[in-house]
Amino acid sequence: MNQPELEDTLQRLTRQILYSLNRSNQNVDSSPIVKLINVILTQAIDVHATDIHIEPQRHNLRIRYRLDGILSELHKPFDAAITQTLISRLKIMSNMDTTTHQVPLDGHIDYEYNGRKIDMRVASIPIKYGETIVIRLMDVSENLQNISELGMSTETEKTFRQLIHSPSGMFIVTGPMNSGKSTSLYAALRELNTGEQHIMTLEDPIEQFVDGVNQMEVVEKTGLTFASGLRSMLRMDCNCIMVGEARDTETAQIAVRAALTGHLILTTLHAKDSCSAIFRLLEMNVEPYLLAATLTGVMSQRLVRRICPHCKQSYEVAANSVEAALLGKFFSSGMKLYRGVGCEHCRHTGFNGRIAIHEILEVDETIRKLILNFNDVEALRRIALDKHFVTMFEDGILKVIAGLTTINEINKVL
Repeated sequence: MNQPELEDTLQRLTRQILYSLNRSNQNVDSSPIVKLINVILTQAIDVHATDIHIEPQRHNLRIRYRLDGILSELHKPFDAAITQTLISRLKIMSNMDTTTHQVPLDGHIDYEYNGRKIDMRVASIPIKYGETIVIRLMDVSENLQNISELGMSTETEKTFRQLIHSPSGMFIVTGPMNSGKSTSLYAALRELNTGEQHIMTLEDPIEQFVDGVNQMEVVEKTGLTFASGLRSMLRMDCNCIMVGEARDTETAQIAVRAALTGHLILTTLHAKDSCSAIFRLLEMNVEPYLLAATLTGVMSQRLVRRICPHCKQSYEVAANSVEAALLGKFFSSGMKLYRGVGCEHCRHTGFNGRIAIHEILEVDETIRKLILNFNDVEALRRIALDKHFVTMFEDGILKVIAGLTTINEINKVL
């Protein structure tokens, strides 16, 4: 649906909803509100949005879509009068309690569109002008990526494969929310899932279903937490366990001990970079001698927007420019970089899709000794750099030179 058609459809449905409200005879199950929400959801799927933000404002109802990591308004805000009707309908679809308005709620929608199954995780929270809702979209029918499709450099991919094929130990992927950590771990599971090992996962929520892997979802209401679930898995004769997130001290400690007893543990952690992840685990009271004995490697990553291939243009980098300074040792006189000038394919943003930038720290004997007496992240980083450790910034610059993204994108995420 193009922009004029989208605006016309939304305005027409809004008028019908307002008319129904004014006549006080709205039938929620068959009213235009159902069609309006379907248009919003299908529009999000069509443009590959990862999230929908429904935000009541003082004078209107704003809806924004997260596209390539950036929140965008794809159409005009709605009349504030339809806010409660739209929110109520979404809560019904999500199996939320429609009589509760002043507490945060969570729900779930199984949505089918053009033969695709979309898993929608819905969260509601009270704000000044009503309730705001965020819907996260996950395409469960989407094929898992291979490791070779993750966009890693040759050396990073080689090290990544080597670490995930370790018979035991703990491998961690770090990064903020929406940085592609789960995608990397699912790619690892796909490679390991040969039928010769017992692989289990513990997730919150399960984002992709992998045939041949036994996946468990955290349900805190019943007492099934990351810690209790992981403890139970250790009795299940597992070779490899993927833990969605080492989010608390108990889970981190159990994961480390599991790695010590012969399991391969794959997990994620919120940390600034690979070196900071080690400090974070020690801060969570993981014993240094256990961490040194079990940790095999840490990969940190971010997602940056990819230059649109349909409007990509080259330009020469001026010697005295900010870009030249940022390129540093990679700059050479007369070198050319690329940018998107904007077109219909990229909604005139110059970007279409995202790629990952990575750094991977392999834990060797030198780093193990440092972990045992760890007190300085910078000292660890200096030792890693001496071993030709490629940072995320350097990996990003190499992708800039290759014409995949821009220096501004690298700067923005780092």
